[in-house]
Amino acid sequence: MTRGKSRLWLVILVLILVLLGAGAFYVWPHLEGTPPQIALEKPVSHLGKSNTVFLRVSDQGRGLAWVRVTLVQQERKGVVLNQAFDAPGAPLASLKLAVNPLEMGMHQGKATLVVEAADRSWRNWMKGNVYLKEFPVEVDTTPPRISSLNQIIRLNRGGTGLAVYTVNEAQASHGVRVGDKVFMGWAPWPQQPGTKLCYFAYGDSQPRGVNIDLWAEDIAGNQAQMPLNVKVRWKNFKTDIINLNERFMNIVAARFADQIPTDRQTPLAKFLWINQDLRQHDNAKIALAAMPSQPYQLWQKTLERPLGAPKAAFGDRREYIFNKEVVSRSVHLGQDLAHTERSPVKAAANGIVRYAADLGIYGNCVILSHGQGLASLYGHLSELRVKVGDEVSRNQEIGLSGMTGLALGDHLHFSVLVGGVFVNPTEWWDPHWVQDNVLLRFSEAGLPQPLPLAKQ
Repeated sequence: MTRGKSRLWLVILVLILVLLGAGAFYVWPHLEGTPPQIALEKPVSHLGKSNTVFLRVSDQGRGLAWVRVTLVQQERKGVVLNQAFDAPGAPLASLKLAVNPLEMGMHQGKATLVVEAADRSWRNWMKGNVYLKEFPVEVDTTPPRISSLNQIIRLNRGGTGLAVYTVNEAQASHGVRVGDKVFMGWAPWPQQPGTKLCYFAYGDSQPRGVNIDLWAEDIAGNQAQMPLNVKVRWKNFKTDIINLNERFMNIVAARFADQIPTDRQTPLAKFLWINQDLRQHDNAKIALAAMPSQPYQLWQKTLERPLGAPKAAFGDRREYIFNKEVVSRSVHLGQDLAHTERSPVKAAANGIVRYAADLGIYGNCVILSHGQGLASLYGHLSELRVKVGDEVSRNQEIGLSGMTGLALGDHLHFSVLVGGVFVNPTEWWDPHWVQDNVLLRFSEAGLPQPLPLAKQ
């Protein structure tokens, strides 16, 4: 072979190697071997009649080609989703799936939610990397059963009611619904786990005639409800007229000077922010602080009435007049009690401290949880003598009365909350009311009071 021909073949060989290298450089990424990733955004263990499942499928390589979801139960198979993606392929798909087992002919019992996904890799003869993931589920389309164990429940507007009932599914959530307000129930009798109770309130702001129902929802999302036999005594609360002047409003504004928004310039604008915006914010904060609770009742007999002469009462309406016009309204959500200046404030019952700090218009404030959604609040204190997490006993000193917050004179603001809703505290001070509206409920059901096990 001549030298010229040898050189030609060498050039051709180099060109072939270059072309092969370029081809490999181009083709290799298309042959990536990492399959798609599949995950449920929220775990799913049970499927009811109608379910929404959120699925997340991703591929970090060539992108998704298709996703297929089926529900399989023995020989039955129902298609939930069969979706293809346009080239070049989506790197991520967040899918909302509607899963209806009954429409697919599924029965009660075990099933499998099967998710398959493929990417746009050229592997597997251009079929891509395919990944399959199975999620075991239980098909349960039967709603829980509820049964009331009480007769007539008499309930005052702004007051507390108690329902005792049974739910046949141990893992179901349950309680009482009053209008649009949901109260969570408890299961405090270990020897009878299907027997529940729920304290509920007819909030003073609820309109007249709302429905009051027991409700339950199992972990598959099946819901049940039944009307409670409740007789509501409607009460009209008194209205107080408060005439405002600039001196008074300036005194009030000075207490919250570091909180008032800078765009509130006039004394009236500042007062309205305190009396409306801050009040609403504080009441929402109180509801959240009062909600963490225990399954057993920590109180016994009644709640202890604090010392002091009664002043403003629960439910009092207040209309604020400025320049002969009503400029603001508020509702007093507790009982004001005035005793001597800086008088001892004691816990109304055994409880756990859920809040102990400044709380806007309520000033220095303590909130105690007494179990099963019942809580008490002590506002306007001059001094706090407990901290969050402390366990306190009935009549234990928790602070001193004062005039912090929106109080213009030394007194205690005392509130009671049920499920985060303010209720009339005078009911809980009355042994006759407790007998007729709490203890009688247990007696009707043939149950003991649900006290902590060590105290039964």
